[in-house]
Amino acid sequence: MDSVLSCLMTDSIGPGVYHERFLKSAKEYFGFEFCVLTRSPIDALGIALAAHDLKTGDAVAVSALAPRWLGFALRNRGIDIGWADVSLETGNPSPADFATGMESVGQHAKALILAGGGGLPPVEGAYGELGLPIIEDLTRNLCASQEGPMTLLSGTIGLLSLEQGSPLTSGGGAMVFATGKREATVLKNLAEDLLPEYRMTDFNASLGLGQLRDLDKGLIKRKELRSLFLQAIAGKKHKTFMQGGDTEPGCWSFPVVLESSIKDAIAYARKKDVETEFAFADSCVASGFVPEGRCPNARSLAMRTLLFPLHQRIGNAGAQKISRVLASLP
Repeated sequence: MDSVLSCLMTDSIGPGVYHERFLKSAKEYFGFEFCVLTRSPIDALGIALAAHDLKTGDAVAVSALAPRWLGFALRNRGIDIGWADVSLETGNPSPADFATGMESVGQHAKALILAGGGGLPPVEGAYGELGLPIIEDLTRNLCASQEGPMTLLSGTIGLLSLEQGSPLTSGGGAMVFATGKREATVLKNLAEDLLPEYRMTDFNASLGLGQLRDLDKGLIKRKELRSLFLQAIAGKKHKTFMQGGDTEPGCWSFPVVLESSIKDAIAYARKKDVETEFAFADSCVASGFVPEGRCPNARSLAMRTLLFPLHQRIGNAGAQKISRVLASLP
């Protein structure tokens, strides 16, 4: 609140001093080699596509669980999309899923876009055999258990939406960034010609700056809640997304893949004063972008995955209430 009010007291709320402070703090916290703050995720995606010289008529392979804004942005740019199905256990496409998606567009895709899913980070080296550059949206798997607060696949340009629902939000906007020197140079060259109207305003940056300062504390709380909720569903028929080894999802929310009626689960949770929502209501597969008959696993997850609250403002009483509901879901 102090950060935002201080910004409002200045003469300008366009891209200025708070923009630069947020940018500097984000680069230091996440270890970016270079980063651009934009006014929307669609603007950030446009920069990432330009970095790979993707244009009208080119093709990319995309997870069917990617957010609908991503499908909208690609369609409006005239880029062909090869939709990749996902694993029911992780919510992420396998290399074979991406290969099938590429076959559907009848041409060789020029990039992979990793986005959406259950919050699990992709396995390092998993997509190397496809030989394609990767654009990776880390919004849902921000600060998943790996080395450092954010780890990109090698040679990748990353996106981080800062819209509502992200563990780190600026009330609107996004980051497009690189951790490798080669990719950072490409982004830096593109940023030199970026109009101010594409850059994040100081008003949003001031909120993001305050959120970033509290991110560590918030993530600790979210991970504590996730551990409690995992215990609640342990041994039950309903599951959350899991991956082998010690990998844990990012703490954006707590998704539960139901083995019974999702409407009954929503009604039961509401009766116990716990609000839930469909996990993939805003995904490409649920929004009509993916042709009928394609990506059956993604369609199944979109129809039966429910999000339970997972944020740092949940107190002990609220956490226990959610835990009891999870343990007794019909």
